[in-house]
Amino acid sequence: MQSVLATLPGLFAAFALGGTPLEEATRAFQAGEYAKVLELAAAPGASTGDAPRLAYLAGEAQLALGAPAEAEKSFRTVLVSRPKAVPAQVGLARALMALLRFDEAGPLLESALAAEPKDVGALVARGLLCSSTGKSDEAKKTLEAAWKLDPKGALTTRGYVEVLLRADDVPAAAAVAEKFMSSRPAHPLGPFLFAWTLERDGEDEQAVEQYEAALARDPNFVDAHKNLAILCHTLSNTYKVRERVLLAYEHYERYFALGGKDQDLERMYKDLLSFKEQILGQ
Repeated sequence: MQSVLATLPGLFAAFALGGTPLEEATRAFQAGEYAKVLELAAAPGASTGDAPRLAYLAGEAQLALGAPAEAEKSFRTVLVSRPKAVPAQVGLARALMALLRFDEAGPLLESALAAEPKDVGALVARGLLCSSTGKSDEAKKTLEAAWKLDPKGALTTRGYVEVLLRADDVPAAAAVAEKFMSSRPAHPLGPFLFAWTLERDGEDEQAVEQYEAALARDPNFVDAHKNLAILCHTLSNTYKVRERVLLAYEHYERYFALGGKDQDLERMYKDLLSFKEQILGQ
């Protein structure tokens, strides 16, 4: 199953199929095998011309795995040899945003949009930046513009739903998620986003079902494992509901097996493991 991030605008347009490290890394990325992408990007044997693209893929994989500091380094590596590469500028901006360095991200996005005013990746990142810095109305306008340009785009739709939820407009976010589900019923992002909106409405059990539906479509969907682990951990009622503890444990394990590096999640997982013998009967 194709990963959600595999739909990044223009990401794979110039990557031919075959057996080079770049081609193998591209296929791994499309499959959501981000740890494998990082292995391939670090392995010797890539041609000099492919090195920037491998570094770019590594940066996207590191963002997906919750390692923005590492992603920053990868995107900066790309920009050393290709300083005007819009995808790398946007990737670096997203990494800086994840590190809460908003002042540094802004100029990168302005540069990217000056070069490509209708680049949906740059528009989505700019909208998320506006949302993160308290400019909710501007964020919604920017994401609406991006969504009109790319109504079926996975990352565009995800960004739009995120901005709407940050603005506490849950009905609008649910409507966008449902539209995506209708237009792309086999895609894992639809139920994932719908689960987001259900969580915000306090419909936790229905949210669990939707996250599971997303994972049925894409077992490597790292963020779905992450969100499901957190939600089930919460629903365990301080480890009293065994079924939810077991499900949380399962999805923590899968998240880290896929290479996830979120430090907050690791702390929660260690907290659960401290009760492992009592809870899991081991």
